[in-house]
Amino acid sequence: MRTLFTLFLSLFVTVAIAQNQMFVHTATAGNIASDASFIDHPDLNNNPDAELIVVHNWNPPGTGGVYNTNETGLFYNEPAQSWMVYNENGSNMIVGSSYNIYIGEPGDITLHIADLANQGSVDSYSVINHPDLNGNPNAHIALSTYYNPNGLRNDHPYGVWYDVNIDRWIIYSEDFAAIPLDTAFFVLIDGSALVKSVHRADAGNITGNYTTIDHPLLNNNPNAVFVYGHNWGVSGGSGNVIVGSATGAWYTGSNWSIFMEDLSAMPENAEFDLFIFDPTLSVEDNTIEGLTYYPNPVRDYMDISANSSIDNVIVFDVLGRQVLQQDGDQNTMKLNLASLTSGNYLAQITSENTVQVIKLIKE
Repeated sequence: MRTLFTLFLSLFVTVAIAQNQMFVHTATAGNIASDASFIDHPDLNNNPDAELIVVHNWNPPGTGGVYNTNETGLFYNEPAQSWMVYNENGSNMIVGSSYNIYIGEPGDITLHIADLANQGSVDSYSVINHPDLNGNPNAHIALSTYYNPNGLRNDHPYGVWYDVNIDRWIIYSEDFAAIPLDTAFFVLIDGSALVKSVHRADAGNITGNYTTIDHPLLNNNPNAVFVYGHNWGVSGGSGNVIVGSATGAWYTGSNWSIFMEDLSAMPENAEFDLFIFDPTLSVEDNTIEGLTYYPNPVRDYMDISANSSIDNVIVFDVLGRQVLQQDGDQNTMKLNLASLTSGNYLAQITSENTVQVIKLIKE
């Protein structure tokens, strides 16, 4: 059984360390330009070669529920050297709308261009050719439309299905419209820090326009971050269901759900591939040489020392919120915790590019 501190550590790392891979972006009046919202992230700024996946998040912690019924895509703005989330139909970006964004590591995401060479048996299909997907009907896939490199909008909902006749996965438009030639997709197929799962919408978990997910990494965890894609499956499967409009994720108060943005009924038997961020898979157990700290439990002050200079210590509460930061430039530090209330905390200690997380108990 996981201890309380293990669960606490997962929440902390999600917010404090692992945000470089998956995080929540909120569109505000200050970062919106017309139909798009600028993303400010150190791993994305001035990085046109990044590969991303985006999913609408209705109500991340600290925000109210905001709909965006538009299909969204990703765009790299060369003059601004910044990535943007944008509405494919050109309508104004919704102030307050939020998005789960996953930044792929090498091999996680592949770029697919829907051209004549890979057009399927109908013009609403585009055949993916990738060694990790070919001949693999059990693969998990999520998609995002991508304005670059050909400068084309693509305002359609999309899913994937597996054609056993050619042993290939196919991107298809849920509204049966032709896929605009030369449009681009980011296709998520892997992720070392991602737990892959399948969620099926059925009579037991559907309520109106949403389906409730039951997964240990998501249950009772409003800070969880995940992306997903609709998987129609193999022909003849029970999941051969069309999801014909934009969807998003929302937290019910105890579980995460996938919902229909236009409030239409969630189709029964629809299946979704989930890619859930698990910080315990992505963060190495770094150790700062010679690190010592005492006392713990601590009342007011904790003495910290290491063989190298301590750059800073950042303290987080059980919800992953930063509650204290103290900078340093020596091998020792007296960390002042007097202002904190009694309880459990985590401290992220940085020393010469090495980061170590320690557990604190404040008396």
